[in-house]
Amino acid sequence: MLRHLHVKNLALIDDLALSFESGLNVITGETGAGKSLLMQAIGLALGSRATADLIRRDTTEAVVEAVFGLDNARLAPLLAEHEMLAAEELLVRRVITANGRSRVYLNGRLTTVALLRQLSAGLMQIYGQHEQQVLREADSALSLLDDFADTPQRIREMATRYQTLRRVWERVRALTEDKAAAEARQDFVRFQVDEIRRAALQTGEEEELRQERTMLMNAEKLYQTTAGGEEMLTASDGAVTDRLGRLVAQLRDLVRVDARLNEAVSLLSDGLAQVEEAALFLRKYGERLSPNPERLEEIDVRLALLSRLKKKYGENIEAILARQATLEQELEHIESGEAAIAALQQEVTQAAQAAWSWADELSEERRAAARKLERSIQTELGQLGMQGAHFGVQFPQPPEDETRGGPDSPFTQNGRRLTARGYDQVEFYLSANPGEPLLPLVQVASGGELSRLMLALKALSAAAEATPTLIFDEVDAGIGGGVAEVVGRRLKVLADQHQVLCITHLPQIAACADHAYTVTKTVAQGRTISSAQRLTQRERLQELARMLGGVEITPEARRHAREMLEGARRG
Repeated sequence: MLRHLHVKNLALIDDLALSFESGLNVITGETGAGKSLLMQAIGLALGSRATADLIRRDTTEAVVEAVFGLDNARLAPLLAEHEMLAAEELLVRRVITANGRSRVYLNGRLTTVALLRQLSAGLMQIYGQHEQQVLREADSALSLLDDFADTPQRIREMATRYQTLRRVWERVRALTEDKAAAEARQDFVRFQVDEIRRAALQTGEEEELRQERTMLMNAEKLYQTTAGGEEMLTASDGAVTDRLGRLVAQLRDLVRVDARLNEAVSLLSDGLAQVEEAALFLRKYGERLSPNPERLEEIDVRLALLSRLKKKYGENIEAILARQATLEQELEHIESGEAAIAALQQEVTQAAQAAWSWADELSEERRAAARKLERSIQTELGQLGMQGAHFGVQFPQPPEDETRGGPDSPFTQNGRRLTARGYDQVEFYLSANPGEPLLPLVQVASGGELSRLMLALKALSAAAEATPTLIFDEVDAGIGGGVAEVVGRRLKVLADQHQVLCITHLPQIAACADHAYTVTKTVAQGRTISSAQRLTQRERLQELARMLGGVEITPEARRHAREMLEGARRG
């Protein structure tokens, strides 16, 4: 339960502190006094979105602190998962800074808004001042029935199975729709693969061919130069090897005269050996050279082919070979398309069976819950001053155009259409007066009847049963008089099992409070301040008289207020 709330520098709130008790806590105040700000502060303590414009003017940050009693065992595993001790109290501190960001502290430890939102469901449920209008919206009946049936895990599993079916089905459709285009592309891809394969490309081939082509084009010049060089070194009169040989012989004779000539003899001997080796290389090189126009033409044709392939498939042979691998993979994928479609069709069948069987189980559970809800709402409406009213839950068939799928659509079956929430459509029916037929709720219910019906639904919902604190923000809209008194008594009964906070403008409901609070707005030093306080018994009587009498509180209003308080105590 919510034990304490402290708000500082939030919009019109300067510094506000309130303590709450178990039972029915009623908050009143003039329109515009700041009751919605109080609700906004509680929302921030539960993880709602924070913005910089919430910060009070001329201040740098807003702070909301809330102390909750941890009498809910559901929160212990979540706190343990985040290494937080499940103490008897949970202190939530939310700090909103001027840049619009906020910091969250749980029992003094910095944490995330996401964790705070996870915890909030186990701390408090808030029912807004216009929530009864949800009953007029499409699909709201299904959500409210699911809340009553307490099927969140089943619905999550239904959504998982539906999404699995949706993914597989979309893959089948994509493959099927692309089949004709794939078949047309198959011939083109096969032609490209064959063209590259026939070329039998080799890495580094182009550079070798260009080098060979250059040599063939200069074969005559190369031959003449190498042959002339070999002749000059070894074969002509006065050849270099002969002259060097004679010089080496002469120097060896002179070594006996001066041994220092040995170094020259050694160097010239090495040089003579290298000259003879060079001459041998030139002779062998020249023997391999001969003009070969046929080979030159072959090279030109090959280089032209490589140039054409590069323009089509890549800037070099490596890129062309990589493109070949990609095309081969695509061709394999196209050729295996039929097998892939068949395999996916089998997956669709299995996924559809899993989804529809789960939807059947979910529907059976909802129908059983619907019968129970009808009986429970009947009782609740009787307690809320609608004796003789009848409430019904029906499962209408969807329009035919909504259940008309494609030729093999797995999402339609026997006039039903599968969604992530199953195939049920739910509609609430009401007969507010004896003898009147049951008609769709949106056609017959007044604002006051909607308010009472929403209160009954929330009182019965399984989600509310597991939540220690319930907040009703002006859900009494559209009612008054004796009906308002009945609603106040129902809230009082609900407060036996939960801590209830109720914001109201109706004195009949305020009179039923176990603890009363009022929100006021004042102006001090040119600044508007919204504040709240817990009322004493005397102050409570005065506030109730204000709600009854208006601007001027008359003795009659005070007497009426006292009678209402005494009547609520007796009730």
